[in-house]
Amino acid sequence: MENFILAAITIELRHLLLNQRLGKIIQLGTTGLLIETRLRDSGWLYLSTDPQLLALHLTPRNAKQFHAEARIDTHFVDLFKKYLGNALVTEIEKLGYDRMVRISLLATDENGIEAKRDLIIQLTGRSANVFILEKNHIHAALRENNFETGIYAEPMLPNDKLDPFYCSPEQLKTLIEAHEGDITATAASSFFGFGTQLAEELSTRAKTQPIDTALKELLNEAFIAESFSASIYSSAPLPELRQEIGREDFSITYSSIEFHHLNHRVRTTFDSVNKAVDAAQNLIEARKHFVYTKQTLTTELNTRMKKQTTLQRNFLREQAGFSRFEEHQKFGELLLSNLHQAVKSGSSFTVTDYYDPEQAQISIPAKEFSTPKELAEHYFKSARKARHGIETINARLPEVEATILKITQQLEQLKTIYTFELLNDFKEEVGAIQRGAAQAKPKTSTSKDKQKPISGVRRYESSDGYEILVGRTSKDNDNLTLRVAKSFDLWFHAADYPGSHVILRNKNKHQPIPVRSITEAAQLAAKFSQANLKGAGGARIGVNYCEKKFVTKPKGFGVGQVRLSAYKTIIVEPIAAAERIL
Repeated sequence: MENFILAAITIELRHLLLNQRLGKIIQLGTTGLLIETRLRDSGWLYLSTDPQLLALHLTPRNAKQFHAEARIDTHFVDLFKKYLGNALVTEIEKLGYDRMVRISLLATDENGIEAKRDLIIQLTGRSANVFILEKNHIHAALRENNFETGIYAEPMLPNDKLDPFYCSPEQLKTLIEAHEGDITATAASSFFGFGTQLAEELSTRAKTQPIDTALKELLNEAFIAESFSASIYSSAPLPELRQEIGREDFSITYSSIEFHHLNHRVRTTFDSVNKAVDAAQNLIEARKHFVYTKQTLTTELNTRMKKQTTLQRNFLREQAGFSRFEEHQKFGELLLSNLHQAVKSGSSFTVTDYYDPEQAQISIPAKEFSTPKELAEHYFKSARKARHGIETINARLPEVEATILKITQQLEQLKTIYTFELLNDFKEEVGAIQRGAAQAKPKTSTSKDKQKPISGVRRYESSDGYEILVGRTSKDNDNLTLRVAKSFDLWFHAADYPGSHVILRNKNKHQPIPVRSITEAAQLAAKFSQANLKGAGGARIGVNYCEKKFVTKPKGFGVGQVRLSAYKTIIVEPIAAAERIL
């Protein structure tokens, strides 16, 4: 969110929320908040400190309409209720040129005494946070690891930038010359409060009027005027983008002023900046969710493809190795026919080849056997094994090749899907195919079949044959960790992010679990965590793990919350390398 947008939103919030009381609060994931405002049309104030999706605006959407898990049991929520429950809004102001807003409130403590407190919303990239202050003392912070002391201090502004309101024409000319005439680069790197969009707008306006005049007009529209031209500039009409949320040319930009540099885009106007921002953020979140779902399906299909191509490669290698079964059968028969005439010389037996019209002498490798009879039995056994192997491979190889072709077609089909409707249909189809393939496999009595299903748990099997259990919800995490897992099972969870509890079953507590299985369990913990949702493509994620006996749930901890007395951390990719057990 750019600085001038936040300035416009702050002005609108002041008009709407002044002398209003705040209602209940809901936390979304680890970085989002919904605060009830009791306004008729826009009942919630939405805040996001996610560096990839910073936000502050009114919204009519409730918690169920956001793509993040709603939580009301977090420490910040409890402190908000304690210090700001039913508080009266007395002032809303933007702080300087940085992306920060202060909401001043009048709250009543447990003794009925009124106290002045502040809600500081700091949308400053990676240091983004929300603070509850009283006389600059920090009562609570949404992201507690972002501050070191109990006293709040505003982030320092960079000393290499200028206040654009006090930049003289001479200074501006010098700056532009230093950037080789690039006005966009000049504004973005030299002025407080200028992001990329505002810098590009200045460059466009400077093409039709003097640069100092263009700068003054732009500053007045963006930071001084209290009437706005709220718009969304998009690559296609908004209804089309909503319908085809995954289209490759998807692009939207929201603004509180008219953007001349985006006149080539489709412009949709709104009667308030908050409504424009909410509509844009809704689309951006939906797009992000679509891309995540599509990437997850792509990863799953690529994992299946990797398994099938490995199986195909192994079959072909074994097929090549079994191709000598006729020769081994012949060796066995000749050894039996020459049982008394065979002569061992070095590492081979010399026998008469009765299949040769001239009955020439041939040498047969003796391997580690000392008698022709033992060697003949070895070659007969090898021939039987090879013959059976070839029959099995010839029966299964076409099925594997057909599966590879099917997955290849699915991957190509997935690339052409741009709507949630088609994506959900595709997801169901792929799942149905996988279920059908699993049901088609001949069933054998195994320990896995005898196990009772565990509610709310995804089951996987590692490459080494170890069972991996993944919780679905916070309640399921509690059941899996506290009731299902044994003391010597390994417990996994993404570091510093909400996500599934993962249990790697320990077959034998006296033997170490293979590193490959530990890695695959950690990859599942990373995959089913919010760290994966927020990470860039290909990002690696830290996962904490330990024996389950080191995991406890102290009194007062919320659903799905535990404490670790000892743990290790492993960095992995968020993928499902283990095989899903349906």
